[in-house]
Amino acid sequence: MLAPLLCALALVAQVEKPPVITPAEAAKHVGQMVIVKGTVSQIVLSVNLTTHINFGGQYPDHLFTATIFKAKQTQFPGVKEYDGKTVRIQGVVRLYRGKPEIVLEERAQILPAE
Repeated sequence: MLAPLLCALALVAQVEKPPVITPAEAAKHVGQMVIVKGTVSQIVLSVNLTTHINFGGQYPDHLFTATIFKAKQTQFPGVKEYDGKTVRIQGVVRLYRGKPEIVLEERAQILPAE
């Protein structure tokens, strides 16, 4: 009786874990929950106090961005320490001005790569 339950739990765990993709693949996953694993190329604080964490090149030639809006900045202390490091970004990919991005709402969405 326990074996079927364990199999079901294993299947649920597999289904819930998002795929790990590269920054270059993000545009193919718009609307999907993913983990983007890559090296941070640039971190920029814009004039409207939005933080843009760019991967695969510097703005405007980057491949992917993780965005932190002004209202959420306090959730991400020390985010500039990720510059040049490999990290994992988890969330739903959307397009902004033709480029794929994930908007970061909570700290758990950005982690150092394992």
